[in-house]
Amino acid sequence: MTKRAVIPIIVLFQTCGIAVAVTRLLIHSQSPQSIAVKSTSEVTAKKPNTVTYKGVSFTFDLSLAPDVKSETIPASTEGKPSDIWPEHPGFTLRGSPRSRVQAETDPQIRVFRLDKFREAVAIASKDDAKSVVYPPNPPDWTTYFDEEVRVLKLLLASKPAEASVGRFLAKARGEPDCSAEMPFLPMWEACQAFVGHVRYVNFKNGKGVFFLTQWDRETTQISNDGLEYAYQGITDDGRYWVYAEFSVAAPFLPNGDETDVVAWNEKNYLLSHKSKEYENYLRPVLAKLEALPADKFQPNLDLLEQLIQSLQVQTKQSEQ
Repeated sequence: MTKRAVIPIIVLFQTCGIAVAVTRLLIHSQSPQSIAVKSTSEVTAKKPNTVTYKGVSFTFDLSLAPDVKSETIPASTEGKPSDIWPEHPGFTLRGSPRSRVQAETDPQIRVFRLDKFREAVAIASKDDAKSVVYPPNPPDWTTYFDEEVRVLKLLLASKPAEASVGRFLAKARGEPDCSAEMPFLPMWEACQAFVGHVRYVNFKNGKGVFFLTQWDRETTQISNDGLEYAYQGITDDGRYWVYAEFSVAAPFLPNGDETDVVAWNEKNYLLSHKSKEYENYLRPVLAKLEALPADKFQPNLDLLEQLIQSLQVQTKQSEQ
């Protein structure tokens, strides 16, 4: 399965548990589109594992990747919600594996200026509304953007224990279906099949949360093709959003193309993620993921956390 893509049909869709009266987004597989790169800067710091670019700096363990590609991603204000963002710096761990939802051109770390991000979403929402036949007054996508920011701030202020995270998020969102999802920007049109291994991790001038998940629209088995360790954070001044998605693998999980996995997916793809059947399948898998030490994952989850802990966003440089 490649990068999430969609076919437009006029109907309702759900994004992170929020009903949005705009074009329905049906996921299908297609070749990922390339992201245009405005400018690129290779790692030029004194140490080979130190990155400094556009006001963002961090260090990384060389076992994660031999180097990091730093680039400026141009603003995108056309398309579905997951394609919308302002111009921003992105960072790719070269040679690092990708989950099935990440295109080869997608940076694994991005830093967004929130006010510019909201402006881009507002522009895209107005353009989309011009093509919507029903309902006559579709909702503004910024409503859902604001919801993700609000929920992350609530989560980081409360820091509920992992066993209570799902209930906390469901109550905070007050919505059915994917309501227990972690807050996430950009706004993917898919469900987090589960949330596990929740870790609150601060960076130099901000805070955020790491979690294991797999993005699904149709119900599938958890596999090493889809498993990822994701991070969503915000700077202390509330002006910048930090995004990271790292593909990870667990030794006991199958690959997505194995015969048994494909057969299971074909049989059960219409199951609800909240169904008893899927939860019975998921419960022992999640228990094994929770029990697995960080250094038994590939790559070591501790090294990914250390990378984010070292990150700093210099506001003045980032706005140049």
